[in-house]
Amino acid sequence: MVDPQPAADQRSGIDVVAVAFPVQADSQIIVERQRVAAELLDQAAAAKADAQALDASAVAANEAVAQTRAAALEAVQQEADAMRSKLLREAEAGAADSREKAMQALQDDQRAARRRVEADAAQLALDIARKLLARLPADAQVSGFVEGLVAELARLPETLRDSLRQPAQRFELHAPRPLEQAELAQIQQALATALGQPVTLDVMVDVTLVAGLELTGGAVVVRNSFRADLDRLKNELLDAEHA
Repeated sequence: MVDPQPAADQRSGIDVVAVAFPVQADSQIIVERQRVAAELLDQAAAAKADAQALDASAVAANEAVAQTRAAALEAVQQEADAMRSKLLREAEAGAADSREKAMQALQDDQRAARRRVEADAAQLALDIARKLLARLPADAQVSGFVEGLVAELARLPETLRDSLRQPAQRFELHAPRPLEQAELAQIQQALATALGQPVTLDVMVDVTLVAGLELTGGAVVVRNSFRADLDRLKNELLDAEHA
C-alpha cells in the first residue's frame, strides 16, 4: 500500500494538506457492508417466512382443534339426545304399564266388589225364600217330594242306574226331619220299584234341605229338595248379573 503524500497549496499562502485515501479500500468496505446487509435481509426474510409458516401451522392446528371439539360436542349431544329419548321412552312405558296395572287392579276390585254385592243380594233373597218355605207343614216337607225323587232317579243315564243296582249297595237318604215309619216304607217301596230291587236306606237328617229328599249312592247324588232349587236359583241369579 502507498502511503498518502501531503500536497501543499501555495495559492492563498495557507498550507493546505490534502490526504488521498486508497479507492480500493473503500470499495471493499462497501461491498462487505452490502453483503452483510443482504445476509441480514435474507435472514429477516427467512425469519418472516418461518413466522408466517408458524402462523399458518398454528391456524391449521387451531382449526383442527376447533373441528375436533365441534365433532366431539356433536357426538356428546347426539349421545345425550339418544339417552334422553331412551329414558323418556322407558319412563313413558313404565308409566303406561303402571297405569294399565292400576286400571286392571281397579277393575278387578270393582268386579270383586260387584260379585260380593250380587252374591249377598242373591243370598238374602234365598234366605227370605228359605224362611218362607220352612213354613210348610211337616208332612208336606217329605211326602210331596217322593214322586219327584223317583222321577229324578229315572232320568239318570242307564249306566249310572246300573251302578246303583249292586247287591250290597246302601243308600243315604237325606231328609229335613226325622221320618215316620210309614214315610220311610213309602220311600223304600218307590225306590225299589224304580231300581227293580230292594233298597237299604240310612236316613240322615239335614235341616238345610228346608223341604224335600236327596239320595246318595256311591258317586251318584239325586236331589229333589228346596235346597237344590234354591242353589239353582242362586246360580241363575248370579249368571244373570254377570251376563
